[in-house]
Amino acid sequence: MIENLKKNLLRMRCRHTINNLESYLKHAQDKELSYLNFLAYVAENECNSRNQTLINLQIRRSSFPMLKSFDDFDFKYQHSVTKRMITEWKTFSWIDNRENKIFMGPPGVGKTHISIALGYEAILSGYKVIFYNMNDLIDEMIIANNENTFKKWIAKLVKNDLIIIDEIGYLPIKEVNASLFFKLIAELYEFRSIIITSNRLFQEWGESFGDSVITTAIVDRLVHHAETILIDGNSYRMKGKL
Repeated sequence: MIENLKKNLLRMRCRHTINNLESYLKHAQDKELSYLNFLAYVAENECNSRNQTLINLQIRRSSFPMLKSFDDFDFKYQHSVTKRMITEWKTFSWIDNRENKIFMGPPGVGKTHISIALGYEAILSGYKVIFYNMNDLIDEMIIANNENTFKKWIAKLVKNDLIIIDEIGYLPIKEVNASLFFKLIAELYEFRSIIITSNRLFQEWGESFGDSVITTAIVDRLVHHAETILIDGNSYRMKGKL
């Protein structure tokens, strides 16, 4: 009977229940569960397992360089971002409204940590997230453009609800590549949410993009529906070493 049940569970793709069926039956016997309570117990565990599997898949697809959370963020060391701000951001109404977050400040103050932690929380809330270092993003755009697949590349990218672009302005960008980046931002404008981190203020972006007109057009679209957070202070990496 158990083997026949497992076959039917397999047809329903309840693999977690298959793997744990014997322990579930023992739990039902030990706790003297009613038929209804036992069915509810099995269904809840199967749904939780499927949800966790989906979360793990989305985390792998996000391309986070490492996994960060707000649990290990030092709010005592960094005062520019408060727990109240984080709580509000985690409602993700800004993603639903296609709004952006822009974190600016010197290296080591927590910009990347915050962006990854927000992306992780967004995945837990059911959103699709992709993370890019700016240089890696430029490389992918160049390859797609050279292979005449730029539109297909963007079509795949916008399947995500949130696009995180880390370290804008860290290295200079050729004018032709800045033009590709503008096309990307134009496609995402009012259609998908973006998180930007940068160690430079907006007025310094022209030096990175090499063209003041393109820079103005990029900034104009990014900030139209955005919250810009200036994060100051000393580098956390240098904490205790200065």
